[in-house]
Amino acid sequence: MKRTLAAVLALISASAWAATPKPDAALLKAATAEAPAVTTTLKSLVEVETGSGDAEGLETLGRYLETRFAQNGGSVSRVKPLPGTVGDIIVARWKGTGKGRLLLIAHMDTVYQRGALAKAPFKVVEGATGPLAYGPGIADDKAGIAVILHTLPLLSTRDYAELTVVINTDEERGSVGSGPIITDLAKGMSAVLSFEPTTHPEVMVNGTSGTNTVIVTVAGKSSHAGGAPEAGINALVEAAHVIDVTKDLDRGFGKRRFNWTMVSQDRGVRNIIPNNVTLIGDLRTSTMAEVEQFRAELAERLKSPAVAGAQVVAEVRVNRPPFDVSPASRALIEEAQAIYATLGRRMPLMPRTGGGTDAGYAALAGVPVLEFLGLPGAGYHTTDAEYVHLESVPSRLYLAASLIRRLGR
Repeated sequence: MKRTLAAVLALISASAWAATPKPDAALLKAATAEAPAVTTTLKSLVEVETGSGDAEGLETLGRYLETRFAQNGGSVSRVKPLPGTVGDIIVARWKGTGKGRLLLIAHMDTVYQRGALAKAPFKVVEGATGPLAYGPGIADDKAGIAVILHTLPLLSTRDYAELTVVINTDEERGSVGSGPIITDLAKGMSAVLSFEPTTHPEVMVNGTSGTNTVIVTVAGKSSHAGGAPEAGINALVEAAHVIDVTKDLDRGFGKRRFNWTMVSQDRGVRNIIPNNVTLIGDLRTSTMAEVEQFRAELAERLKSPAVAGAQVVAEVRVNRPPFDVSPASRALIEEAQAIYATLGRRMPLMPRTGGGTDAGYAALAGVPVLEFLGLPGAGYHTTDAEYVHLESVPSRLYLAASLIRRLGR
């Protein structure tokens, strides 16, 4: 890691990294000419439904990506994820004559179940700041894939020694089947560029959150709800108590986030006192120490059940590690900001986002990582309101190509 950090910092201090007052006119012209085709690609990507676990959709989009990468001269392969994950990881590689080895990452899976497209088909409408393209998963993260696909034609073999693109299929489920593979592929790279969406106006981010699952099981005793409720132990009432005494474990924006998100029971019948309930919560943390602190606080809150005889068991599962901006990653942010400044655009640095991304897995390799290189958008994880700003496409293509050139040459 020390060698990688030193090398990146040396590159940044070199004259090749000095921001010019004006953009590269030839590259900007090429990016602007390439931009209209991005809308067509977005339509093709969105119209293949790829919810996490949708084997048919993920396979269809995987074949599409194989073809597109091969058309751009890439050597394409498939990597099997760890057991339990649906869909192969698509890996494309290019060899060049430059000096840097770069990894670009994005994901093809979305949070939407099959049928979402029929309710919210792809469309382009005129917004206050320019055209907006709508569709399930368009911002998170099909636009990231589109930016990668249309950055490739702007590059030449002298722009890198090795360029690798990885598109996984389970990011929305924590990348439990692909995260370790991303870490392994990131080892030895000069930098990793992650193409998750940004906001509008565009920003850079100081880190992403670790994602964790909180599971609380409540065991009670069933009984007739009308004839002998006092003979039962109401697991649902105890579950309500659990929610009540833990709801303040959320610390607010920019800090530890915790929310209960699901509840289930094996046998829900109106006239039976429920004997088992499972609560599932979403926990976002910035460090592993925060996970341990949360475990301790949760255990303290749940040590005394409100319903006599109820048994409460809590578990905190770590899914995705947090991403913390290192000095080398901060240097990449500053370089991206400088590139954007030549276009007359700003990208301020914002605090850690509550979202979790694969940047956390890439950073475990000890290499610099830059996040939020996809298109600016909004409405992530909604049914019919997810969109991206097409006005920003030329600038985002220019930014991605410029970073690859400066890191890779």
